[in-house]
Amino acid sequence: MEEKQLKLVDEVIQKLQTVIDPELYVDIVNLGLIYGIDLNDNNDCIVTMTLTVMGCHLSGVLDNAIKEAVLSIPEIKSCEIKLVWSPAWSVERMSDAAKTQLNVWSKDLSSYDSSNKKIDFSTPVKKYIDRYDDFLDLLLELGFDHFKIPNMIETVGRVMTLKQAAQAMKVSLPVVKERLESAGYQVVG
Repeated sequence: MEEKQLKLVDEVIQKLQTVIDPELYVDIVNLGLIYGIDLNDNNDCIVTMTLTVMGCHLSGVLDNAIKEAVLSIPEIKSCEIKLVWSPAWSVERMSDAAKTQLNVWSKDLSSYDSSNKKIDFSTPVKKYIDRYDDFLDLLLELGFDHFKIPNMIETVGRVMTLKQAAQAMKVSLPVVKERLESAGYQVVG
């Protein structure tokens, strides 16, 4: 690839960093969703990417945002999005900045006494689903419908905190706190 095209690819990457995942509130580059950017001699761009889960209902929204961002570069003539599922997306693909923003580095819950059910809104949802048998049922009752989707817990639930999930799914945090407390959980943080 020529130096001119390499600079253009860098510019495409910068533009893609302005495309924010509407559920996770992190850009798609730092989430690790972009697998490749190819430019031909006519400056037609192909963005190879994946999604956090198959069947993501936001793929159309992301497609439009990606095309708008890429086509805002005057030299780019067209933008095609190639969606792939291999290799599968995982948390390890995220940048350190995204992991920090999504609190993947959250505290270890192994020290929590499972008989004393403590919930910290800044801890990823999956940790609580794994720890407490009734936690997923409580979330579904409260309107966290995304966790009904296969693999959602394994992907988004691994990085999305309870606070972020409530915001993304438009569920009231005070209602969540009240319901968890009435179910015997102690809400901290």
